[in-house]
Amino acid sequence: MRVLGCSGSLDGGGSERQLWQLLTQLEPPQFESHLYLHYRRGVYLDRIPTRIPVTSFWEDISEKTRFWPGGIHRRQVAHLKQTLADAQIDLVYDRTFHMTLVTAPACRSAGVPRVSVIVSPPSRDFASSPEHFHWLKRRLLRRAYADPRAVAVAVSNTVAIDAAEYYRLDREAIRVIPSPVDIEGIRLSSQQASPGPPAAASEPGLLPAPKIHSTATPFRVLVVGRLSAEKGQQEALRAVSLVREQGYNIELQLVGDGPDRPKLEALARQLHLESSVFFSGYLENPYPQLRSADLLCIPSEYEGLANVALEAMVLGTPILSTDAGGSMRELLGQNTRGVCVPVANPRTLADGMIDCLEDPASGTQRAKLAEQYVEQYHALPTWLETMRELFGEIFQRDR
Repeated sequence: MRVLGCSGSLDGGGSERQLWQLLTQLEPPQFESHLYLHYRRGVYLDRIPTRIPVTSFWEDISEKTRFWPGGIHRRQVAHLKQTLADAQIDLVYDRTFHMTLVTAPACRSAGVPRVSVIVSPPSRDFASSPEHFHWLKRRLLRRAYADPRAVAVAVSNTVAIDAAEYYRLDREAIRVIPSPVDIEGIRLSSQQASPGPPAAASEPGLLPAPKIHSTATPFRVLVVGRLSAEKGQQEALRAVSLVREQGYNIELQLVGDGPDRPKLEALARQLHLESSVFFSGYLENPYPQLRSADLLCIPSEYEGLANVALEAMVLGTPILSTDAGGSMRELLGQNTRGVCVPVANPRTLADGMIDCLEDPASGTQRAKLAEQYVEQYHALPTWLETMRELFGEIFQRDR
């Protein structure tokens, strides 16, 4: 079966990583993986084995070409349709609504079945995106996800419910397949030397003893993600400022890069946090920092299923998250595997940090339950087998 994975690029996001994991693990002779990108770039591109052909839209179409409004989309659809025919693709897989807007008409025209993954609640993600012609694209996405030859997949029950309501779809037609995490790979990577504070010295899978923080030992909070407004780093900065105002010794490390970095650096200076906030930029291996942190903070406005939360669970790092559209509350088991607080509220985020700082034993217990949960429901081999079975089911149905 020839499977074509589609993405805008292979930059370092969770969807791009999972696409890379999928295509490289769909091995011959049962599967033949192909990769289709709009831009041939990204940190995972060099990890694609030579057996996987890569096609790039902007390599074949000059970026200097002038298009009428809508012309780029029409050319992308035509280019993908031609790729499907040339490579004799049996199934297409995509993971973002931007890509679904291209794969859906191309697959429909070519008669090729498709699996499209909804990774975030569209009432927040799509609705707040800087898209032109929202009303039209919403109709096109509804048609794409309702296509009888396609399978819509959501990464959580919360995302599935939101998508069904927002696009007016049959909830039962949306399959829920939780995102995977490479448990052994993350544990190995977390023990590698890297810049920054050293990782905790404990064996893979074992949780360190609860830490008691004195005024001489900073409580280390980590935020990992693209530096953009919806990720809520500005709320984490304000929360840390409030915690410090109450006399606690706390540090914040921001891992990631993005368009809001200058604004966030300015806000840190405005809050007089220059000595307690650290901007690390993008790190190819953030796992030593994640393992050694006292707390992972996820201050997002919305999330589908935050991959960094799964990674923290693997490493036994306690989690404090905003409710972020309901998915994080679902993942954290109504505060049994981590702590959820309201969105866009620095005061409650600060209170959550203080609770975690003052009661490390409870955080360790929640982290232990989270580690057991992620091993049971989010292991990469289980996800890969589920995807192989889904692809085989679709292939047999469409023969």
